[in-house]
Amino acid sequence: MTDEKEPKAKRPRKPVEPTPKWLRDQALRYLNRFPATSRKMAQHLFNKAAPQREHFDLPEEKLKEDIAKVVEDMIKAGFINDSEFAASKVRIMARQGRSVAQIGLKLQEMEFSDNDQSDALDALGDDRQALDRRAAARFVKRRRFGPYKPEETRAERRNKELASLARQGFSFDVATLVIDAESVDVIETIIYGEE
Repeated sequence: MTDEKEPKAKRPRKPVEPTPKWLRDQALRYLNRFPATSRKMAQHLFNKAAPQREHFDLPEEKLKEDIAKVVEDMIKAGFINDSEFAASKVRIMARQGRSVAQIGLKLQEMEFSDNDQSDALDALGDDRQALDRRAAARFVKRRRFGPYKPEETRAERRNKELASLARQGFSFDVATLVIDAESVDVIETIIYGEE
């Protein structure tokens, strides 16, 4: 017969007062692991400090002021830069073969300001159609759609592949252009040397 040990009960953590120094430490700890927008950081700090705020009977307005000051300090120190973060996100998603529509939705989801969103999308260039064609061609290449399929199965797979491109935010014109491409060389030309 074996002696089963009861699992140790975790000791409850002692509440820590959410002082500006504590908030700053939490912000740096978070930024050490994840990139964040100023809104995301403010939300994270508020969620982190909420249980302590109640314990120490700290007014919500005072906590929000302290959080705003910490986020402002992080921006001044260069730890948080929403415009650079948005531009970086846009470049990465464009290289991954995301449509301009999908990139825009992602920026909205991440709660970047309208200014940061438009600046980041403008940095992609004026010809959004060419960008979408290249992105769709990359997607087709990665998924082995269209000209990458054997000729005998292309017709039966066409509608499913078009639907897949539509779900990625590509227009019907762009989707048919890459799905109906005559050969792999056409896709390569769109990706690496269009126009």
